[in-house]
Amino acid sequence: MNALLAALPILVTLGLVAAKVRAPYAALAAIGTAAALTTTTFHTPVADLGDAQLRMLPVLVELAAILFGGILLSELMTRTGAQAALGDRLGGACGSRSRAVLLIVFGVTPFAESLTGFGIGVVVAVPLLRQLGLTPTKAAITGLLGLVTVPWGSLAPGSLVSAELGRVDFQQLGVVSALLSAPVFLICGAAALTVAVGPRHALRAIGELLLAAGTLWLALWAVNTYVGVPLAGVLGGLATLAVLLLVSRLEVRATGIVHREPVGRTLAPYAFLVTGLLIGRAALAATGIEQGWWTVVAGPAGWLLLTTALTPRLLGARVPVLPDALRTTAARWWQVTLTTALFLILGTLLTVTGMSREMAEACAALGPAYLMIAPWIGAVGGFLTGSNTGANAMFAAGQSATAHALGYPALHVVGIQNVSAALASGGSIARVVLAAELASNSPGPRRLPPENEPKPTPRHHLDPTTTTTTTLTTTDTAPVDTARVLWTVLTAHAAVFLALGAVALIRR
Repeated sequence: MNALLAALPILVTLGLVAAKVRAPYAALAAIGTAAALTTTTFHTPVADLGDAQLRMLPVLVELAAILFGGILLSELMTRTGAQAALGDRLGGACGSRSRAVLLIVFGVTPFAESLTGFGIGVVVAVPLLRQLGLTPTKAAITGLLGLVTVPWGSLAPGSLVSAELGRVDFQQLGVVSALLSAPVFLICGAAALTVAVGPRHALRAIGELLLAAGTLWLALWAVNTYVGVPLAGVLGGLATLAVLLLVSRLEVRATGIVHREPVGRTLAPYAFLVTGLLIGRAALAATGIEQGWWTVVAGPAGWLLLTTALTPRLLGARVPVLPDALRTTAARWWQVTLTTALFLILGTLLTVTGMSREMAEACAALGPAYLMIAPWIGAVGGFLTGSNTGANAMFAAGQSATAHALGYPALHVVGIQNVSAALASGGSIARVVLAAELASNSPGPRRLPPENEPKPTPRHHLDPTTTTTTTLTTTDTAPVDTARVLWTVLTAHAAVFLALGAVALIRR
């Protein structure tokens, strides 16, 4: 009975979202439900509740700063024309929309998310997908499905938490998480292609899907095994980018297609951000600082804000763009941040009151059938907190203890927890709201996008000097269907969780 009551806040959230209640109101209702249960069933001292929320304050401030910096960077890239230039170059370099989508899903998004975390991969991906000609709703879905390397997001602190609480070796957990990510890449990649280019063209691009997913999978395994866990997502994304661009370059040589549009300067903000993050992490490591406000200043939050302040100069903007961009960003930022903060409070409340532990223990009573449930437990944490770190803090220890009780390798179960929690965090309501906001405010292509066919497009379709400016249709400018975004992403994730559960049973 207690387990059912513990699950009530989650059921309230899902029910209200299904009824198309706005995310902040759904979160408030869930928090109210959890608070009522705290006073009646899961008695917890007020001091403990206050301490838990106080410990989350630096995380909340960091999240708010990262979301503000990410949205502002996207706004500046759009206003200066840099985003459009990148989109044009990406479509031309790949020769087809399907390959360009794969490049973003398996290369750009994993690279950006692994460096910064907190959904910034979506901030980079969604505007590029709009430039490829995807409608706002399709761009939001595809961008979210690109969050496939979240266990290594922000250089893998979530995986580290999972290893410490689950009492398993950090590097071994990285290797197992990489191996378990195969169904993540295949299912999410197939779903992203289907949404972006349609089922028929997705089938025609299945070879390139296998190439991209296989490259990322092998690179992740190799880096985790021979280099270390933190850089696996970064190097895996770069390896996938290199392989897909190499394939395109070989086709260019074979067909004589040439596309040379300089975009070096448009990448300057990203290059500055990457350099700054590496410097910041090196400085923190040298000083031995692992937590506290200095990690916020020297981490993604501080460097994102500094990058946005310098972006107009880095891009050589000829007119002032920062003041208007700041006003627009502030109007969009507070809604996303409010939703994120409310769900973070809910996740913390479920943890400190023991509700999350109660749910995990009830699932453990299922015996071997628990292995099919394990991915869903991790997914609940990821969905509610929007954070792999938060989800692992909720459930990693319980998952490990249950595995020991069942005589099953704890490393494998903790790996399932790590991968499923990370994936579900990419489909959390906070991430969906962020993707929808970005897609709604990102412009479509300034010219006709490349054709869907995976074959190279003729040169006159790639050369901006010989194309005509396309007029966006009603579909292109239609508002994002947030409910469709959420349920499409969750459906793809559900298929992954079923696959992970089947793998666990087979390995038993």
